[in-house]
Amino acid sequence: MAEPSHNLCSVARLTYILPVSKIRLIVAAALCGSVLGCGGSPTAPQRDEVFYLHEQGVIDRRYSWERYFPPLDREADGRVPRRVGVAIFEGDVRFSRPVDWYLRSANYTPEERQVSYQSPRQFVVNIYERTDPPEETWEQVLSRYEEDVEAKGSEIISSRVPTTTANAQGRTYLIKSTLESKPEPYATHAHEIIVRSDKRVMLIQIIHGESVDASIDEMMAMMRTMLVY
Repeated sequence: MAEPSHNLCSVARLTYILPVSKIRLIVAAALCGSVLGCGGSPTAPQRDEVFYLHEQGVIDRRYSWERYFPPLDREADGRVPRRVGVAIFEGDVRFSRPVDWYLRSANYTPEERQVSYQSPRQFVVNIYERTDPPEETWEQVLSRYEEDVEAKGSEIISSRVPTTTANAQGRTYLIKSTLESKPEPYATHAHEIIVRSDKRVMLIQIIHGESVDASIDEMMAMMRTMLVY
């Protein structure tokens, strides 16, 4: 995987927006203070350290789309509610999520894997596994993603802002889309984060309203704990 052109431990950050009438990007915080730190890749947990969740994450009786991962459990902290550690995609991705997030949908079909969550704080988190070859350069991966965004008719407001998860590198985009509806179309906003490890490329999509002030801490807490194997 190509090295980024910036020192992520000094510039890693997540941006958010004010109402569209005066949109401006704000640096919310550096992610280097994550629980597992910048730069290092922790050893993957042993298989018997991951357990199936009970009564949560089961949207198909034949399969549990989440598994419980106790090392990432976290107590409430400020505006961030208590979180539970979970593993998705059969353990390939792990993170802490608030206990009251609702699992909306999931698809584990090869090359189409995705999980979608709804937060009661009025935002949606979609996690997709992309099919980009992990050995490609950042320029190749990001250019292909940007072409996908433009093909859907969405607008890129901010692009390629460096960020990190607990063990992977990422680039953040701010995207504006227009949805057709009656009586008139309306705009949606999303932070979309391309995250990559040496084995896979992920897209983390956080769909929210014009302002995310009430939930930015919650979003960042999820990203700080995310492990991508």
